[in-house]
Parts: sequence; structure tokens; C-alpha cells
Amino acid sequence: MRYILLVLAVGMLIFGCAGGPASQKNGTGVELPQVPGMAPKCEPAYQFGQLSEGVLSKSSELIATVECAGGETFTVNVGGTPATTTTVQTNDSQQVRLKVPALKDGTVKVTVESGGNTVFSKDWKVKPLGSEDISGLDTDAVSFKEWRAMAVDVENEVTVSGARAYVKRLEWKTQPGTLIVLELSADDGGKPGDPVATVEKPINATTLTDNWVNFQFAQKHPLAPGRYWLTLKIKQTENVNLVSDVLQVHYAAVDKQKQGNDYTREMKLGVNEKTGVATETRWQPLPYDKKYSVILTAG
Repeated sequence: MRYILLVLAVGMLIFGCAGGPASQKNGTGVELPQVPGMAPKCEPAYQFGQLSEGVLSKSSELIATVECAGGETFTVNVGGTPATTTTVQTNDSQQVRLKVPALKDGTVKVTVESGGNTVFSKDWKVKPLGSEDISGLDTDAVSFKEWRAMAVDVENEVTVSGARAYVKRLEWKTQPGTLIVLELSADDGGKPGDPVATVEKPINATTLTDNWVNFQFAQKHPLAPGRYWLTLKIKQTENVNLVSDVLQVHYAAVDKQKQGNDYTREMKLGVNEKTGVATETRWQPLPYDKKYSVILTAG
């Protein structure tokens, strides 16, 4: 009798009977005896929120709710390029905020990797930098004696490839040799400074109705964070006089009761009435709060 009781006691110790430690399964689903005091294995779990529409050079936030992810590093890839990393410290259920910088405009693939696995993937829509607002019929003139400029603020370093402007011609007939000039410039105390890139196009690239005109830079330009200006000018080389080719650039009024903002400027050049030669003056704020339909791209 004592022998039988001894065998039963040993069996209970070995196989965890009568309230002993719970067993766990291996990768094949076979239950294995658990070592006393060892906690059940914690399996990582992830749930991602919505990634809102992006804006070139700006950062959006992707929120992931994770658990059992202590020690894991999440890598955000934008267009196949690693952009940011975030490491989780504990296995607690928690929200992890992932920074997603918009490095290109258009449709961009965003993925999140952890432990060599892709745990999130989405086609992300990114807007160019500037104003795409073409509502209304308001325009301002651009000529050899009247320039317009709008600023854009770069948040993260980005490599830009060109710009677009929503413009039209004022007259159907134009002088040969007249050019539309778009300059990308660094900020100089709240006004356009030295040009980073300049593009010239024949004025007949525009029509008598508003259309987007593309200005492709000869080479791509990396821009550090900061303010930059997009300036529209007209360059005339023949028959320059007080009557000149005129371009109309579209704008959207923000508030006609407020004075001009700090991101739009105009320059009224001084013109010699005898020779027609225009001389630069100073950049001035606009009469009221508006934004030009001009954008910077990195597609």
C-alpha cells in the first residue's frame, strides 16, 4: 500500500496533476509540461489606426496599439526608404506613436517592419507643398514690371524636382521671346532671397483659360528645413515698353478684411518711361490675406 501511494505522489509531481502548473504547447500543437514558476509565452499583437493624407515634407502620425512587444523595434519605410524607428520598452498593452515623414508627393507605399516581418502596409496619398486651391475666379497680374511670390515651409529635409502654377494669359497675341520665369529661392528675412533653381518657359505654355503649368528643374535639389519662396516673373527681350505681355496667376482669398499675410509678397518694379527698362524695388505685403495657386513637388 505504501508503495502505491509513493508512485502516485511521484506521478503528481512529474505530470502536474491535482492542480499543478498548466501545460503549454510547442510549435506543433503538442502539449509540453511547463517548468514550475515559468509564465506562459507572450505572443506579440498589433493593431494600427488610420494614416491621414500627407503633405510633402510634413510628418503624419501612425498610432499602433501593441502588446507583448517589449524590446521590438518598429521601422517605418516610406517609398522603400527607411525613415524612422521606434523601440517598445515593455510587454504592456500600449499605444506607440510612429512618425511618418512625407518625402515625395503622389501615391507612396508606407510599410512598418518589426523583427524582419511587415506588420503594416498602405498606399499613402501625399499632397505637394503649397496651395492647390483653384476655387473662385480671382487672379493677380504678372508682367516684366510686376512680380508675385508665395512661400512654403519645409518641415523635414526633402529633395524637390519642380513646381506648378495655375495661370493663364491675358491676351491671345504674345511677343516672340517672352518667357515665364519661376524661381525657387531661400528666405531672406521674410522675402525671396538668392535663387536655388530657375526655370524659364515660353509664355505660350499658358492658354487664355486657367491651366496648371509645370516647371521642371534641371536637377533635383535637396532642401533643408526652413522657408522657401516660389516667385513668378515675366521676361521680355523684344519691344519692351509700358504695354507688355501679362500673365494672370490664380489666388484664393483667405480673408479680404485682413491685411496681407507673411507668406505672400509682390514687387512693383520701377519703369523708365522712355526706355521701358524695369528696375527692382522692394518686396511688399499684399493688400489683403490671400494665397497663390503655386505648388512645390518632389515626385
